[in-house]
Amino acid sequence: MSSSRLRATTSFAPAALVSALLALLAGCQPEVGDPCRRTIDCGLQGTLSCDVSNAPNDPGNQGECTLENCSFGVCPNEAVCIKVYASEFASVVCDPVEEDRSTDDCLPHEVCLPEGLCGDELRAQTSCRRECKSDADCRDNYSCENTGRNGVYVAPDPDDPDNVVTTRICVPKP
Repeated sequence: MSSSRLRATTSFAPAALVSALLALLAGCQPEVGDPCRRTIDCGLQGTLSCDVSNAPNDPGNQGECTLENCSFGVCPNEAVCIKVYASEFASVVCDPVEEDRSTDDCLPHEVCLPEGLCGDELRAQTSCRRECKSDADCRDNYSCENTGRNGVYVAPDPDDPDNVVTTRICVPKP
């Protein structure tokens, strides 16, 4: 009887070991803003992807883990959903206070950005980016910059779209 009990315990040990390893690995998952070279570097769940658009400017030739196509309030705790308007298309001047009230300088698919230029909503992209208080919160070759200008904004709250929220995020140094 004791030998069957021993066999049951030893056959359970590998399963317990695998469970313990998986639990340990779950606590060490990559976060938004972590360095990466390919998407698998951002975790096995496939939620985060590797944005390598700045990799040529990075000393380690690395990108950063992001969550693409986010919306207000869905990013992990270390991040915020950012909406970026393509600056190469922002050339029509508008009045952010009067647009859609007494003037219509922007096309129907555009919004008048606070800096007074029409931004194309169809080409705007959203992604979760690491939030910060200072450069020390960002990795090397990144700086902590304000949103709310130059076509980079916190994604609007659908319940209060006119409230322009600003924060600071880690961005690649030029």
